[in-house]
Amino acid sequence: MTVFTQTGPWWLVLAAVVVGSALGGWLRRELVTGGYRLDDEWDRPVLRRPWLLVALVPLVWGLLAWRVGGPGTLTLLPALLLVGFAGVALSWIDIDVHRLPHGLTYPLGAGVLGIVLVAGAVSGSWTLLVRALVSGVAAYLVLLVLALISRGQFGLGDVTVGGILGIALGSVDGRLPWWGLMLAFVISGLVSVVGLATRRLTMRTDLAFGPYLLVGALVAVLLG
Repeated sequence: MTVFTQTGPWWLVLAAVVVGSALGGWLRRELVTGGYRLDDEWDRPVLRRPWLLVALVPLVWGLLAWRVGGPGTLTLLPALLLVGFAGVALSWIDIDVHRLPHGLTYPLGAGVLGIVLVAGAVSGSWTLLVRALVSGVAAYLVLLVLALISRGQFGLGDVTVGGILGIALGSVDGRLPWWGLMLAFVISGLVSVVGLATRRLTMRTDLAFGPYLLVGALVAVLLG
């Protein structure tokens, strides 16, 4: 179990925000054209407010650097930053076309696993790696069962992202993946209730669950 005893120094947070701003600008240029869409996904307009991509990456990176950039957890920060960056892109795509492309999730999973492996070697704690792998497999299996019994409410992309989050969060603390998953359901439920109450959603509206998985994971890390 990892305890957040110290937060990251101000210069690390500032560096994360600066680099995140540059990456957010690059991400905006890549996604604003809708190049990730398949041929049968052009029956709807491209998402508006692409400036959110520029703002969200540095915001997420700054928060992660502040929360996980302390001496005891610094080696785990790169994996979470990678998830934060890719998570913004995945959320945008999932909201737009309700799909989490394997062309992004598979490399993300390999990258996170590689970084966690290096972190375990650097820190000399192989318990960290075992905890991360067990958390990732467990989260993957739980979401896979939900996908099989939910009749389309969850997709295999959600299952893959859940497994990746299990690895990344499990490397920090074995409890975080489950807090993140619980928060994802709570937040999505609140959004659904508000949407139904304001008539912006109906009982037949499909909600992309990927963004809620990622937001739940971020909130779990921030709460520690």
